[in-house]
Amino acid sequence: MVLERIFTPGLAQVAYLIGDPAAGVAAVIDPRRDVDSYIALAQQHGLRITAIFETHVHADFVSGALELADHTGATIYASRIGASEFKHQPLDDGDVINVGKLKVQAFWTPGHTPEHMSYLLTDPVISNKPQALFSGDMLFVGTVGRPDLLGSEATEGLLEQLYDSVYNRLMHLPDDIIVYPGHGAGSACGKNIGDNPSTTIGQEKRFNYAFRFPDREAFREVIMEDMPPAPTYYPYMKRVNKVGPALLRDLPEGGPLDLATLEARMQGGALLIDTRSSLAFGGAHIPGAVFAGLGNNFVNWAGWHAPYERDVILLLDDDSDYAEARTELLRIGIDRVAGYVQGGFDAWVAAGKPVLTLPQISVHALHERLESNNIQVLDVRTEAEWRAGHIPGARQRFAGDIVKASRTNEVFANGLSDLRDAPVAVICASGYRSTVAASVLQGAGHPQVLNVVGGADAWQAAGYPLKRGNS
Repeated sequence: MVLERIFTPGLAQVAYLIGDPAAGVAAVIDPRRDVDSYIALAQQHGLRITAIFETHVHADFVSGALELADHTGATIYASRIGASEFKHQPLDDGDVINVGKLKVQAFWTPGHTPEHMSYLLTDPVISNKPQALFSGDMLFVGTVGRPDLLGSEATEGLLEQLYDSVYNRLMHLPDDIIVYPGHGAGSACGKNIGDNPSTTIGQEKRFNYAFRFPDREAFREVIMEDMPPAPTYYPYMKRVNKVGPALLRDLPEGGPLDLATLEARMQGGALLIDTRSSLAFGGAHIPGAVFAGLGNNFVNWAGWHAPYERDVILLLDDDSDYAEARTELLRIGIDRVAGYVQGGFDAWVAAGKPVLTLPQISVHALHERLESNNIQVLDVRTEAEWRAGHIPGARQRFAGDIVKASRTNEVFANGLSDLRDAPVAVICASGYRSTVAASVLQGAGHPQVLNVVGGADAWQAAGYPLKRGNS
């Protein structure tokens, strides 16, 4: 048997290739939208992809099932309950699909979503009993999938289903079954996901907190406690994946844009995302740009920023970064990528165009100003991070909520109105999220916003005090 794990950084998403070398056939479980790597991997093993298995209607990335089927002619298999609107073979609990000699059994595990289907894998050469479970977004290392991504009205019912999946389905599986989850550490599809690539049912029974609360009410409370904020693009992804996304060949590729075109497109409503480092953005940036630096955080924060009804233009450190940056945006359904600024920021400066700066402040200078009581600290980490330790006197508002509020011109609403004109130092853990939030505050007209270099990590390393709890 062939079994390959394909991890996508940024999304922290995992797809799997399984295959029978004797029969020369393979299947892919939960492919992302750009599928060339799966095809190449199958070819390396001398396999032809004949089946595609979807665990559920994804919220955090665009499914590559249609794209892969278009390239290979493979059949798409998905839960009947999901009622996907593209061509597929619907599956019910217990259905078995053969991939050569391998047997893939649909194993209904609702809770993250109503339709969620895990897949039990049996290689009869090893045993006639299942050896592995591809658990999608239902079961992760050390945690389970969140039940709150379909809206508050659906959460209560999904919590009930999640409990039943844990205690009436997973709990009865043999301990030695290897679990291959659909996400690793860093995904917002669950809280505190472990970074091990796999686990076992026995390990999760012993160490996963969700298996320690057989009382339904206690289970519900612990599952929802400190749930990380979900990016605003998730509901849009659900709709795209239910209908079926456009094929990549049908999308415009974009390309280099001269400065006149850039200015015209921005005046027409295009969003400019500055993908350089936070320090480069702080040093100088194009007025109207928002920040989402390339790297593991890029796709998440680009998703928070980008409204799907607007074109997106990228400002890059190097023009050669465009292909990868565009691919990352396509993975979350940002299809209206108009191109990138030809020549980057240097071209803008050389043309004598106006620039803005985002002043940076060290933790030492911040400490001195706080003693003089002439600056307010805005902490844009999550509430759980905030409670674990924050600068005394700081205010908390998650960076994503600030970005979301900017779409309706309500950045200073909900308790931040007194910060509109006062000097504000924005802080996160290391400086990335604070630059995201500060770029939005500046774009909303705040005249005295500063970014704390190194964030709370630097503050603590410098030996300055932190306060724990909510106050």
